[in-house]
Amino acid sequence: MVNIYDTANQLANDLRETQQFTALKEAMEAVKADPDSLALFKELDAAQMEIMEAQSTGKELTQEQQDHFASLNSRVGQNKTLQNMLLAEQAVYTLLNDVQKNIGQPLSEAYEDLRKA
Repeated sequence: MVNIYDTANQLANDLRETQQFTALKEAMEAVKADPDSLALFKELDAAQMEIMEAQSTGKELTQEQQDHFASLNSRVGQNKTLQNMLLAEQAVYTLLNDVQKNIGQPLSEAYEDLRKA
């Protein structure tokens, strides 16, 4: 019998060796090495957590929070080091989405077969 968790663990290990993940790790190291980029990342991360918390509790963001986030996004857009990291992160998520489609294919096929019945 197949142990799907062993396969998932191997997939996680394989992900670490992809070009996309390697590029992300290198971009993260560049952010760590630049104090301005690191501070901006930490500010962005905190703001994103604040937004996610508000969304999960159904709270509206204050105008001050919205203005802060807009200003923060503008500053992030001007920081090449952080931009490179975000682009590398997007590449990893694209890869993960592609893998998810492959993993979900048997389920999609099963439902498609049910629809045809």
